[in-house]
Amino acid sequence: MKAIDVIQAIDAGYADEKREKARRYLGASIIGTACEAVLGFNLRGFPNEPPNPRLKRIFNLGHILEDVVVKDLKEKAKLRLWEVDALTGKQHTYQEWGGHIVCHTDGLVEDESDGTVMVLEIKSMNDASFSKFKKSGVKVSHPQYFGQVQMMMGMGELQQTLFVAINKNNCEYHVEVVDFDDFEYSFIKSKIERALSGQVRKISTDETDWRCKGCFKRGVCWGDKEVVPSCPTCAFSLPRPDGKWQCTKLDDEAVEICPNYRQYEPLPKE
Repeated sequence: MKAIDVIQAIDAGYADEKREKARRYLGASIIGTACEAVLGFNLRGFPNEPPNPRLKRIFNLGHILEDVVVKDLKEKAKLRLWEVDALTGKQHTYQEWGGHIVCHTDGLVEDESDGTVMVLEIKSMNDASFSKFKKSGVKVSHPQYFGQVQMMMGMGELQQTLFVAINKNNCEYHVEVVDFDDFEYSFIKSKIERALSGQVRKISTDETDWRCKGCFKRGVCWGDKEVVPSCPTCAFSLPRPDGKWQCTKLDDEAVEICPNYRQYEPLPKE
């Protein structure tokens, strides 16, 4: 047995895994992204670029560390927290527009000082990312995470988030209590409105832009990936508040592909 054969076998196993279906909603984890085109593609369920095996392992490690953090918060810090909704047995979730807009939290935690409930958000970071967070705080170091927790607080009508980061290199913790920012949430709602109305724009005019290289939607954004036609991926469809889609050509509920189909595209960069 050769060492390289073991690595190649592991990577091949990841490649053989069934690909997850792309989400068809606008979620909190992407609301803070600099490119609003991503919001439109996610809302409409456009397919992702498949992550490579190394990236999949990073995601898996993040899930494992999240469980470690929850255990430490409950058993070591003695915090009262709820990582799942007792009624559903799943993550605490907030929805709007019939499920077109969705927030999943890592949990809810009680503030021992006054008994109020806070959002719990857990992130695992490499050493460089962790150091930036410690130095500058999440709003400056990780604007996408800051937008994520603001959206969760806004939709959940909560005033604070317990933001817990764990350093993947040495397991050091750093914690920040993030306050709800009404101005930031207003900005987030304006981004959501642009996505719902099909008015989001690309951040670049060229797919070689460095900001596009790590984007999971780069294939569909620049026409390099085939998209199976559906009503949500049609330029003439818009999301409805009841969770369905409206065909603006037929002025009726969009239920099946018709001859008017034209693939949705975000607006070009101004």
